[in-house]
Amino acid sequence: MDYQKAIQDVKKGNLKAVYTIFGSELFLQQEFLQILLNQFGEADNLDMAKIDLSEQSLDAALDEAEMFSFFAEYRLIIVENVQFLNANSSQKLSTSEEKRLLDYINNPNEASVIVFVIPFDQVDKRKKLTKAFQKQTAFIEVNPLKEQEVSRYIQRYIEGEQLNITREASQELLVRVNYQLTEAMGEISKLKSFSLTGQPITIDVVRTLVPRTLESNVFELTDAVMKKRVDKAVQIYQDLILMKHEPIALHALIISQFRLIIQSKLLNQQGYLEADIAKELSVHPYRVKLALQSGRRSNLKQLAEFYDELIEVDYHMKTGVGIKETHFYLLLTKLVSLA
Repeated sequence: MDYQKAIQDVKKGNLKAVYTIFGSELFLQQEFLQILLNQFGEADNLDMAKIDLSEQSLDAALDEAEMFSFFAEYRLIIVENVQFLNANSSQKLSTSEEKRLLDYINNPNEASVIVFVIPFDQVDKRKKLTKAFQKQTAFIEVNPLKEQEVSRYIQRYIEGEQLNITREASQELLVRVNYQLTEAMGEISKLKSFSLTGQPITIDVVRTLVPRTLESNVFELTDAVMKKRVDKAVQIYQDLILMKHEPIALHALIISQFRLIIQSKLLNQQGYLEADIAKELSVHPYRVKLALQSGRRSNLKQLAEFYDELIEVDYHMKTGVGIKETHFYLLLTKLVSLA
């Protein structure tokens, strides 16, 4: 079910008995739940239960859903941390639980609204239960948005809030949060507070108030190396060390970035588009876009050879060979030789 259509239906009071929110975009999850809560009236009149399946049983959730409210038209049951639709999940259902769940979603209590929250971007579509959820519930995807979708969402929000922010500043915000909607919305709250001073939100304000994510810094570091900008790479690395990031952890992120570059390049050569690669690798589309841009500067053979060296250095760092902080500088001499 389309997310925006689901929102509009809820606002019109057209509620479904069973919702499934599927995806890792936390902000969209919370936005939908808040809009749903708003339809249930004031908090004092709200008959709601929250069930966390990492701590409670599915039977407890269904018990709540089957109950009738004595003081409200509907009961709202939010079931968090649903994992049983995932492949290889440790959250297993017994035969009786699965049967009871299937019976419920096929014939739900019309006096209850139950919401199953799946905080992942992929489910096992081969499962009978997954197929039943997709067919019998309002199955709403809240996967990470594409770069352009995040840009449009943030722009609409800025206009709605009438924030005095320059185009360059809003672009800098998106870059600093890697086009992650949840992170962007969190940082906008800081910018809204600044706007109360009456001053415009400029790119310098964003650079002061919005820190780069660690992943963003590591990408910038890797990108600087691929462009043979050694001075910039050294500066970023030194800044990260001064920020108390452990060299071994930084190296692991560098390995992860190179792995993404290689995987994206391989899949792209096989005809996969950016969106397909993001789905295949379970990463944000913006990360794939950046990885493909970096990967164009080197061929697969060179990248694979250097990746092997990264793995070897990882082993040396973890076994105490050499000084952890100096391994990166030694690697630079090999990295800059990439075409």
